[in-house]
Order: sequence, then structure tokens, then C-alpha cells
Amino acid sequence: MSFDRLVEAHHKLTYSNSVAMVAQQMRNPLRAAVTTKPCTGEAHAASDLLGTGEYVIGEDRTRRNTENPLQRSRRWLVRPQEIKSGQYIDEEDKFDMAMDPTSDLLRAHTVMVERGVADTILGIRPSGGTFEVTESGVLGRAVSGKRKETTSDLPAAQYEPAASTGLTLAKLRAVKKKLRKAEFGMETDDPFYAAITPEQEDDLLAIVVATGASLNAFSIEQLRSGKPTSLMGFEWIMTNRLPVDSSGNRLIPVWAKSNIVLGVWKDVYGKMWNDGSAEEAPVIKVGARVDCVRVQDEGVRVIRCVES
Repeated sequence: MSFDRLVEAHHKLTYSNSVAMVAQQMRNPLRAAVTTKPCTGEAHAASDLLGTGEYVIGEDRTRRNTENPLQRSRRWLVRPQEIKSGQYIDEEDKFDMAMDPTSDLLRAHTVMVERGVADTILGIRPSGGTFEVTESGVLGRAVSGKRKETTSDLPAAQYEPAASTGLTLAKLRAVKKKLRKAEFGMETDDPFYAAITPEQEDDLLAIVVATGASLNAFSIEQLRSGKPTSLMGFEWIMTNRLPVDSSGNRLIPVWAKSNIVLGVWKDVYGKMWNDGSAEEAPVIKVGARVDCVRVQDEGVRVIRCVES
């Protein structure tokens, strides 16, 4: 059963502003861990990829021009399908809630869309109660080539073996060294981020306990707050939405911020109207249209973790 309520211009503006306010208040932590780029059209170049090279030593009195070409390719952000949520408004109370930025109704739809943005950044999608790696993002497939002709998974060489149980200092040291040897964070002091679940948070707190009496600043802060702070140059982002591999190992991505580009065609927005095909019932919608891609595969490492 629906009720008739004319959605006027001020209702549309209020709803749109309320959604924008809630989206800003949520502060999706993954947004701070990527580089954002406005996009238009069907596709947008995330970056030109230049192959590695070295300088050459010139010859004295030579009249030949220097020829030291680099291999070139390109990574693309492709206009994606829209992430969206919404519903019909069939009660006066719900209509009033849609206008209120503090209401559970408005926040619920905004949270679901912002969660979709976070999944796009990670390169995952929900699948039957778990999560799987899909197109785009940190973990997903990347589109490259001069004409978007190549789609590639993150290479197997970028994955660390599970080896021992949990997230250990040895694994973090190995990942940090490999990222440095690939020259990420060497010349620009680019920050590193890692997405972890509560299981890996507990592993990090266990590292603190294992230090015993020799407490350092890192350990003291862990015991005070119960949260992992920066360690070995990694900033931690908590989530319950990380996938597992075919062996059941949790996949923990680690990346350099400048190496992950979030393309924004339309950021989280709200829209409200009357549906003429449904007896003029009011409709609310929250949507976003974003894509995400790795600039270089070498700037992402994935730690496989056996969970207890």
C-alpha cells in the first residue's frame, strides 16, 4: 500500500544534501588509501606505464642524438555499472525519515553504496556469504594496453606463501623488502596500506604481547587502545570483507597509495522523485559510479594467512 506525496524541489534538494552529508561523515578509510581521479566518458587513462630503464653514457664529440626509448603501455579506468540502493516510500514516517540525515533509513542506503565503493577499491564482490576477487581494484583484474585490449589478474609472483599461521613479523618484513626493491616508496616516501580482518588484528596484538617487558612506543599504544597502529611503515585498514583463496587462506593486500587510482564518474549521491508508473509513489535512491585500477602490479603484494 502506498500513499501519495508530491516530491517537490526542496524535498529533492534536502534528500540530496542529506546523502552527501552522511557519505562525508562515514569517512570510508579506503578512500584515504588511494589516489582519486575525476573521470568522464567510456574510459579514462589511469596512467601511462613506462618500462624500466637506465641512463646511458654519451660519447665525446658525437653528432648522434641520444636514443634510449622506453616500452610504453597504459592502464585504464573503464566506466562501470552503477552501484545503487533505494526503495519506494509508502508511509508518511518513512518520507520524513528520508529527509533526516540522522535517520536509520537514509544512513542504511548510503552505507550500502559506500560499502560498494570500498569493495570496488579492494576489487571484490559478495558471493554467497563470502567474497570473491573480481574486476578492478587492488586485488582484481586490470585493463591495460593502448586500446584497452588486455585484461590481467594480479600475477602469482605478487602473492606471499602462507607458510606459518597468521600475520607475522617475518611476512611483513618480506613484503616491505619486496616493495622497496621494486622501488615503491623509495623516492617519494609513498605510504603503504594493508587491509586486515579481526583475525590479523589479533595477530598484531599478539606481537605486542610477545615483546614482554621490552615495551616500545608501538607496544604501549596497542595496549592502551587495543588497536594496531602503524608498524614498519604500514597503515592498517580493518574490514570483514576480505576473500580467501582456494585453500582457505585469507588474502591480505598491501599496496602503495599512489599505485591505486580510484576513478570517479559520479560520487555518492542521492535522488528522490515520484514514480508515475506506481501511482506516483515517492522513490528514494542512493548511487555512485566509480572504477579502480592498479597502476603497476609490482606495487601490490598479497599475504596469504592461515587463520586459527
